[in-house]
Amino acid sequence: MKMSNKEVAKLATKALLYEVSISPKAGLVSRLSNGSHKDMDFFTFIDSALSLDNYFSECFIYGQKNDFYSPNFFKNLRDLGKKAEKDMYQATNGINTHKGTIFSMGIIISVLASYLKEVDKIDLKILSEKIKTMCSPLLEELENINSFATYGEKAFKNYHLTGARGLALSGYNIVLLDGINKLKEFTKILDFETSCILLLFYYISILDDTNIVNRANFETLKEIQILCKNLYEENSKSLSKEKIRNEMSKLNDIFIEKNISAGGSADLLILTIFIHFLIYEKV
Repeated sequence: MKMSNKEVAKLATKALLYEVSISPKAGLVSRLSNGSHKDMDFFTFIDSALSLDNYFSECFIYGQKNDFYSPNFFKNLRDLGKKAEKDMYQATNGINTHKGTIFSMGIIISVLASYLKEVDKIDLKILSEKIKTMCSPLLEELENINSFATYGEKAFKNYHLTGARGLALSGYNIVLLDGINKLKEFTKILDFETSCILLLFYYISILDDTNIVNRANFETLKEIQILCKNLYEENSKSLSKEKIRNEMSKLNDIFIEKNISAGGSADLLILTIFIHFLIYEKV
């Protein structure tokens, strides 16, 4: 599979735009609702997504040009991410819209670029293993956290939730070996938007989302996970478009009432949409 940096960046940016357009979602900004967010809206996310297109392109070039097995590969990639965060904050007037995605998408694109130097066809299991290898320095980083400056670090201190770092250490297997397969199956029967909404139920049910913990508490996270597990199991059997959308609309109301947002699950959905474009659709 031959792909250019511009083609990959286009798919990544498209994935961000698709995710924010999907509606309804649980406490998240969409084209029809601001969810639980008073400081951002649909247009904030469009501005943010477009500001990151160049970053995604740079990540692909970085992965192509640099030695994946170098101990500095991950460290220098994170420097690109810090620059992208500045671009995002400039585009959104200081609002954090896609910080999690800058981290995760940067990792996936750079490793993908390196992997495509070796093969013509992408094996998602191998891609996941390569991500695990590259992200191994994060394990020591997690063990030595003592600043607790971010929401994720506070959640690790209080509840031992590994957050974004843990997902990277797992090689994003929840997306690459699980979620992408579910999305492909759903789209055989449902339209793409409803398929993504159903997948969001699944992600919320299994992800220890530090966004929810920090906007509420650990007990609320567990309650929401059980609720979404039941909603996912019911709706993945019936596969009724109307029911799925109605149930998510009700869940959105619950999230707004509790002032929580499934931001971590939204990040996973973005990655899944990107991989779907990459594997099943051509630019």
